[in-house]
Amino acid sequence: MIEFFSIQHIFFTALGYEVSYIEFIGTLTGLLCVWLAARDHILTWPIGLINVACFFVLFWQLQLYADMFLQIYFFATGVYGWIFWFRKQPENEPIYALKVATRWLLGILAFVLTFCTGFVIANLHNWFPTVFEHPAAYPYTDSFVAVLSIFANILLAKRIWENWLLWVTVDVVATAIYFQKNVRFLGVEYFILLIIATMGLIKWVKTYQKQIS
Repeated sequence: MIEFFSIQHIFFTALGYEVSYIEFIGTLTGLLCVWLAARDHILTWPIGLINVACFFVLFWQLQLYADMFLQIYFFATGVYGWIFWFRKQPENEPIYALKVATRWLLGILAFVLTFCTGFVIANLHNWFPTVFEHPAAYPYTDSFVAVLSIFANILLAKRIWENWLLWVTVDVVATAIYFQKNVRFLGVEYFILLIIATMGLIKWVKTYQKQIS
């Protein structure tokens, strides 16, 4: 059973690239949950829980430790988002926007948290060599993705349209990282997620503008 979750357990080969079962399932559920989120569908949350469980295992094997720890947070907020949206049906709940001061605050926090998280991630193999045998790959860039993802997920759960701006940024950076790490199937997923996030941004902004007009 453990072998099933190994990135060496290949499901199929596409254009010479071997796709593992864990990468395929994580990619498929990731695409589906973002597509559902862009359409205000509550099923985005339970499917997202499957996605983060797969990615936790995948990122650990890729030495992307910031992304790995991020999945624990995503699981918790996924449960929260599911409950929040269940109690307040999306079709009846308005879309909100951040105040200018809050945007600046989030920007400063993102910079500080990226630096602090990156420092910790970069030293995990020194502090806990028995658990983290290899140095983290792209610790600061990976941490930037993790921090923005946390903010974006909170804003998504609270139905604030700026969440899609953050997801677009995350998807651009993550696409580059995964192609560099040679997990090309995952890289293609994040490129598709970039397109979906852009569509979500356009849809939510239009809805918000209708609300305030």
